[in-house]
Parts: sequence; structure tokens; C-alpha cells
Amino acid sequence: MKRIALAAIDGYQRFISPYKGFSCAHRVLTGGASCSQFAKRAIARLGMRGGVLVILRRFSACAASAQILSTSQVHAAATPPEAPAEACPLWSRWGAKKMSGCWACCACWPG
Repeated sequence: MKRIALAAIDGYQRFISPYKGFSCAHRVLTGGASCSQFAKRAIARLGMRGGVLVILRRFSACAASAQILSTSQVHAAATPPEAPAEACPLWSRWGAKKMSGCWACCACWPG
């Protein structure tokens, strides 16, 4: 049973995940392993019974991560985008940008 589960996860990672159009919310939020990679590792180490219990906890954490990400995307969509920074006339040669409306040398010093 363990081999079948690991083969199914391999198949999902190879043939479905790259084409579904979104990533694991927990991985996006934390930068760690995706849920499928976590599940594969849990089943390999703990077997089916222990692995499934750990995976269910991970899926609930992933659902909470998805909620956090969707809330942050709603807030990001509600706020207007900032105007692009203008090039500083004194330091534009080095790619410095005008900062918060101030044209003073120290405000847009490159670095």
C-alpha cells in the first residue's frame, strides 16, 4: 500500500502538478516543501497510518495558509499601486530613483 501511495504522489507531481496553474499555499507562504512533497516524505518515513495522520494536519495548515494568502491578495487589490519612481536628476547615471518627492541629494543617494 505504501508503494502505491508513493507512486501515486510521484505521478501527481510529474503529470498533474506542473499543469494545474497554482502552487501549494503552504509552500508559497512559508517557503518550505509543498504538501505533496511533505506527504511523500511522511509516508516514506512513517508508513501509511502514521503518514496519513501527519498529512491531515498539514492539509489543515495549508488551508489556513490559503486563507491568509487570499486575504492578503484582496487587500493588495484594494490598495492603489504606487506611482513609479522618477529618476533622480543628480544620480540617474547610477540608477538612483527619486524618493518620496524629495529631490535632496541625500534622499536619492545611490546605494
